[in-house]
Amino acid sequence: MMKILLIATGAVSLAGLAHAGGFTTPVVEAAPVQPADTASVPDWSGAYAGGNLNYGAGKAVATGDFGKSLAADGLNRNLAKPDGGALGLRAGYDWQFGRVVAGLGGEYSLGQYKSGLAGVYKGEYPGAEVKFGNVATVYTRAGYAFADNWMAYGLLGYSRADGKASGYGGSDSKTLDGLTMGLGVAYAFDRNWSAYGEYTYTDFGTIAGPSGDVKAELKQFQVGLNYRF
Repeated sequence: MMKILLIATGAVSLAGLAHAGGFTTPVVEAAPVQPADTASVPDWSGAYAGGNLNYGAGKAVATGDFGKSLAADGLNRNLAKPDGGALGLRAGYDWQFGRVVAGLGGEYSLGQYKSGLAGVYKGEYPGAEVKFGNVATVYTRAGYAFADNWMAYGLLGYSRADGKASGYGGSDSKTLDGLTMGLGVAYAFDRNWSAYGEYTYTDFGTIAGPSGDVKAELKQFQVGLNYRF
């Protein structure tokens, strides 16, 4: 009898719920969808100007018949290795296409790289000196903004410099010029200020020296700051 009473009570309860509208399925609100993070592309476009500190390491090497005669005598063909520090001034303009950056620029180094003679002439002319100075470069560069505030780039340009050898019983001055190639990386602190490190190599080609042909080259290592307008 008790079992029948419980079943009847349950049936009445179910009927009451059905009359009141039945069971209500709970509504679960979906969490708002957050937009995916989009990496920002730094702006490298526009005109800029700045300066750098650089270390230059040059080389003057006997070549042609002059170099062959030294080598035949078992002598070193390296005649001089002018080096030193300088201050550089730079300006240019960049265009940006997405993450690709292309630009034009120019630089002038205020300083001279110098050394005494090396090799066979070192002891013969102890007071002699070789100088590379007033290096001016025009260049085009192409880069890629590979991460937030970072850009890697390569450059190709033309450089001109003054070369001088003295103190060996005479003096000889030459205008050096040639192709410049380089690689660099830059970091933007904000829209205006950026820092960079750069390596360049300049091949000045072959010049006629007092004893024969000499091949001249220059490597430069730079760190600098630019202000973008």
